Amino acid sequence: MRALTPDRSKVRLPGTDRASDAAATLAMARAAAPHVGITRVADITRLDTIGIPTFQAIRPASRTLAVSQGKGVTADLARLSAMMEAIELWHAEQPMAPAAIAPPCAVAPGYDVRSLPSLTPNLLHDRLPMEWARATSLTDGSSTLVPLETVQFTLVRRSGWSAPALMSSTNGLASGNTVVEATLHALYEIIERDAVTTMITEGGRGTRVDPATLGSPVVDELCELIERAAVRLEVRWLPSPTGLPCLLARVSCDDYPISFMGYGCHLSSEIALTRAVTEAAQARLAYISGARDDLHADAHQDAGARRRDTSAGQAEPAEPIAAMTARPSLAEDLEEVVRRAAAAFRHDPLAVDLTRPEIGVPVVRVVAPGSRVRPEVF
Repeated sequence: MRALTPDRSKVRLPGTDRASDAAATLAMARAAAPHVGITRVADITRLDTIGIPTFQAIRPASRTLAVSQGKGVTADLARLSAMMEAIELWHAEQPMAPAAIAPPCAVAPGYDVRSLPSLTPNLLHDRLPMEWARATSLTDGSSTLVPLETVQFTLVRRSGWSAPALMSSTNGLASGNTVVEATLHALYEIIERDAVTTMITEGGRGTRVDPATLGSPVVDELCELIERAAVRLEVRWLPSPTGLPCLLARVSCDDYPISFMGYGCHLSSEIALTRAVTEAAQARLAYISGARDDLHADAHQDAGARRRDTSAGQAEPAEPIAAMTARPSLAEDLEEVVRRAAAAFRHDPLAVDLTRPEIGVPVVRVVAPGSRVRPEVF
């Protein structure tokens, strides 16, 4: 992985922090689009009554999902989000030559491979031959190896038989204007999904919070759009061992009683909440549009029971949201988040740089031994 040179720039945009403004990032994404198979980008915002900007980027020849979605406070940010998701997916789909083929006991990567998200059931053991990719510790820059199946992601069937072992997903895959920005977003996603997985597996609900207490004009505008559409919004603070703001947003209404959830994690409470709320609206639009490849066929079953469960949550008192802020630069943000993640998961987060010079968009996969992710949710 290339050295993480200090990235002292930060452009504060509505609901996000970036290394460049939306126009510059959009120009980068548009230049990459034909090379990764994006044939069109669609604005699906007005298929719903809420009005939170949501876009889809279409890749007909995708080896995973042909439709990538993006959301944002503005149309440009949503368009950009969809395109960048499609671009990062393309990078994960590409064939990768293993740096080594050996069992964990021979590689000695410095962590227990069983601390990585695994399949259930699995045949993982210390003498199982595995393919490996080179990775870099985000704590001290040292080199190590990670299983290739935690880096690559494709739905193309492989020839022959391989032992079921580790989970392959998009968890910890992110793109950005710089390697620092991409790495930071990837790590946020891992922390967010660890918090959500803990909530689900332990039967928790998190703490109901009131978004109005944050005093954020951006959040208030999103909440106003939801209220104007006669949609209910429930927000919950999820505990994370990192101590970072991890928030869940749930939306539902009488006309479309399925409850849809979105999640967000960030050093900034405002950005974490913005991500959760916009993602909930995006999830709802995914089913309204019907274009995604990964929609659940049983999503509309027991809609009445889900509505009753959501209504019960509305009666619960809501607490103020703890206001936390990000650092002055993305490099400082990353340093802080890496420190928290390493302490929480008891191992250094590891990064694999997937950037391809011919595409021109930084893409990173972060693998965090000790973190958890639930396959059926993510």
